[in-house]
Amino acid sequence: MPVSRHLSIWGIIVLAVIVFAAEQIRDTSFAMSGGAIPTQVGAAAGALMEGHLDLAGVKTFSTLVTSMFLHGDVEHILFNMIFLWTFGILTSELLGQWRALAVFVVCGICGAIVHICLNPDSSAPMIGASGAISGFEGVYLGLALRWQLPWAEVWPLAHPVPPLQLGAFALVGFVGDLLLFANHDQHIAYGAHLGGFLSGVAIAALVTTVYPTLRAYERAGRKDCI
Repeated sequence: MPVSRHLSIWGIIVLAVIVFAAEQIRDTSFAMSGGAIPTQVGAAAGALMEGHLDLAGVKTFSTLVTSMFLHGDVEHILFNMIFLWTFGILTSELLGQWRALAVFVVCGICGAIVHICLNPDSSAPMIGASGAISGFEGVYLGLALRWQLPWAEVWPLAHPVPPLQLGAFALVGFVGDLLLFANHDQHIAYGAHLGGFLSGVAIAALVTTVYPTLRAYERAGRKDCI
């Protein structure tokens, strides 16, 4: 698998690992400065609706993106990067690496917004790429339902897997996450998972409506040249 075909996915992973390593080396956390804090984002959104936007507001809104590259511990970043690699590479293979990057950003932001709407009074920073990764899972499920896809073949899968089977796995995992989070008092942004997944499904629905088949998408020249 040529690295150049998936530079965007590699870049996301490398940046997340570098940020996490910097936190460990400095024995600090960037969560308060780079995480998305619902009360602060809500206040900035309210000010924007009233026609006020300053540098502080811009910085607050930027945490909707920076929060995706922050992780709480080794287990958090390890599991996120494995699923990011799996579904990110598959999305990159199908839609092109730069559109996969757009999916990551859009779904991550949508996930953060849903989390903030569900927890408007929370002052705890939301961190992690889970919303964006759930978006990749939602996109893949949506594409598998509408397009005839090649069997999925990517690490850590031991062998090629039928796309509908992998899409069903993503859906079961997503539902399982929501049930687990709903029944345990954990500091997990389940709203980000929900928002990211649903926005991914919506993106897939839009793409497959415009291009009814994968071949039509490729013929239209929408796939990245790299």
